[in-house]
Amino acid sequence: MADLAEWQSAMLTHIRQVRSTQSGWVRFGLPPSRKGRTAIVTDSSASIPSELLAHPLAKGLRQVPMPVMVGEQIHAEGTAELMRELPLALAAGTAVKTSRPSPGSFSAVYQELAESGFEQVISIHISGQLSGTVEAARLAGRDALIPVTVVDSHLTGFALGTLVLDAVISAGFGMAQEQLLADVDDATQEAGVFFTVPNLDQLRRGGRIGTLAGLLGTLLHVKPVLTLDNGIVSLVDRPRTSARATERLVELTQEFVSGSEGRGERITVHGFGNEPAAHELAGRLQSLSSMPVPVIRLPAVLAAHLGLGALGVTLNPMAPAQHPH
Repeated sequence: MADLAEWQSAMLTHIRQVRSTQSGWVRFGLPPSRKGRTAIVTDSSASIPSELLAHPLAKGLRQVPMPVMVGEQIHAEGTAELMRELPLALAAGTAVKTSRPSPGSFSAVYQELAESGFEQVISIHISGQLSGTVEAARLAGRDALIPVTVVDSHLTGFALGTLVLDAVISAGFGMAQEQLLADVDDATQEAGVFFTVPNLDQLRRGGRIGTLAGLLGTLLHVKPVLTLDNGIVSLVDRPRTSARATERLVELTQEFVSGSEGRGERITVHGFGNEPAAHELAGRLQSLSSMPVPVIRLPAVLAAHLGLGALGVTLNPMAPAQHPH
């Protein structure tokens, strides 16, 4: 288990090690030429903490907030007011809804990046099976001042966030866009997401239960363990207690790591309203991870659908070597 600062320190060490194997401007920490600079855009479901967004290495990254409606009030992801009100609303059964960012929100970001000297954008987003965010990004990209390539990650949470950060680092090293896109495609297929929720009420209300619709009647008194299968929420198991559901998360993580052919996995734990349980789970998974296991609070846009007490595990392979162009 690790706090975010420890995870960030390990990440920076990894970046320095990669840089030391490079040549030219990369090795000496010099910025790449402006020609061909690629920016990376994602959405707030990627769960990238504000501390990382503010880091100098993330100057080519933008995370577009996703709106969350609590009762009749619309909030942008990341505000103190939303994070204060959301747990209370979920506990009280107040209606909580989410929506995609508007195409105009993406247009403003793409324009700002163009004016900042970037020559192209790769926009990587939450599964199109869970949100219309990809569609909004594509609409905005059609009229952008610079080329925009939109990618449906089929993921969410820090599984998406990790591959986005990898893309930001590679772009900063000057990697060609074609290789960037190939690496992103590989990463989307190799990542894993497992999670458990106290009940399916929030997922049902939000229409995010995918293939589970026909099973709702049989899942009323269990603590379902779920995954993302090609971007769709799918059932893995139906334990009857929270303790057993957590145990299944550990078992599934062990199976995923054992099947990764020794490539090394980076593991993250998500929680919402259950910090002690999330930290305990992270501690149990640390020996399976190639880096410190941080606990990252679910962003509001995901917590709104998973509910209080949700626990999640994300797995991403160690990034491939990041070569300068």
